[in-house]
Amino acid sequence: METSIVSIGITQQTNNFDCGVHVLYIITKLIEAGKNGQLLEDLENGGLPKEWGTDEIVSKYRLEVRKLLISLVESDT
Repeated sequence: METSIVSIGITQQTNNFDCGVHVLYIITKLIEAGKNGQLLEDLENGGLPKEWGTDEIVSKYRLEVRKLLISLVESDT
């Protein structure tokens, strides 16, 4: 399989505590876009959508991840 490394511009978190959540969110969005064929089109058209990774979206995603983790812990007990 042939692979290449591409540098893309993405948003960065503007606070000191959402780095991990921001990375998880961007990775999730990249996987989703890759699955539906949108990723290559976005990259060819100048990059990723600017709305990916805004503070508001990442804050909401942090709450989703928190709920998921709590449900996983509760299902183990």
